Amino acid sequence: MNIKERISPALIASLASDVNRVNDNQYIGFHARLGQRKGDGSRLVSYYYFYRVGGRNGQQINYFIGNSDTLDAGTARRIAMQIEPHIKAGKDILKMKFEAQKSNVRLKDFWRFLGREFFLNKYKNSQDALRNIEVAVLPQLGSVPLDKLQQQLIELRVIKPLVDAKKFSQLRVVVSQFRALLQLAVDHQYLQKQPLKHHVVIGEGPAKAVADDHLSGAQIKGIYYRAGKSQKQSVYLYTLRLQILTGQPLSVILASYRQDIKGNSWLLRATNGKLTGKILPLGGPLKVLLKEVLKRFPNAHSLYLFPSKGREVGMDARAIAKSQRRFIASVHGHGIAMSALLKDIETAMINIGVEPLVVGYLFGKKLDSYLALDPRDTAIEQGLQQWYRGG
Repeated sequence: MNIKERISPALIASLASDVNRVNDNQYIGFHARLGQRKGDGSRLVSYYYFYRVGGRNGQQINYFIGNSDTLDAGTARRIAMQIEPHIKAGKDILKMKFEAQKSNVRLKDFWRFLGREFFLNKYKNSQDALRNIEVAVLPQLGSVPLDKLQQQLIELRVIKPLVDAKKFSQLRVVVSQFRALLQLAVDHQYLQKQPLKHHVVIGEGPAKAVADDHLSGAQIKGIYYRAGKSQKQSVYLYTLRLQILTGQPLSVILASYRQDIKGNSWLLRATNGKLTGKILPLGGPLKVLLKEVLKRFPNAHSLYLFPSKGREVGMDARAIAKSQRRFIASVHGHGIAMSALLKDIETAMINIGVEPLVVGYLFGKKLDSYLALDPRDTAIEQGLQQWYRGG
């Protein structure tokens, strides 16, 4: 039976056995749940604060305050009193707790408050990426604090089951995407360092699986050269060369319109079609390559730099990425996730001495406003020219 009263130690002590829930009559959402009586006549009482984030149709959250093993009804009520103004202000108490406990955040909480939205924005086919993390990773590691995640634990709980099931293609993708999630934790200072290496080997013989490996600057330049010499000259080869020259994600390149190539500038768009404000200066091999693209794909009726056949939509990044991976595998003997390729390009730029602020601009790093480069800053062109020259 449910009742509505002021929750207090005296009330809890006086409740009959048939009362299993008390809703507080002052703090709406604050309630107590009572378990079955034990042999000594006591009952476990758990205190919660139910609220919504995002209005009537928003997310429902039942925040656990504590139970009678650790606090009494009076303490629970004082906590509810502290919570109430935050809830009225539209704040998420769980998120506030998550941000306050940065040193001991569980993987599933980091995913809920930061990772999931990051994946929605990062991946064009985000539902596949979300599913990989929520099916292959979180059930095995979700309750583990971020700072407890280590290579050996990840191999045991995530990688080995995929190897045992001989899901080697999925393994490569999961490792790449999980690395991206963990790198996000590093970037936001929830982790001191990346716990998952690029290179992962599990088992021997037919059960052997090798995940993504690093590519050096020389290897990246070799891929660019081989792509330019290929007889096919398909979309995936042009986009691969553009990625190597600029460090931009495939989804951004495929979102570009023909009209975005203006004089000596390339205006970049997000996957939603809106201009991001980021501009790449055109010079050297990048300018030559874009002129070739405009001639190679001369569909003047399409908005897109790389037009789809028969319909006015952007090309499928997932299909093109698969072709890119196959091409890279044909050159180096192993595939690499395109997110890992971009990371290797970023590392190669840093290794040859490209200005860190330029690298931050190209790869979308979050910088304080006084450090962020203006899109027209000449340092960007100088950094790209240095990358083209190889030093």
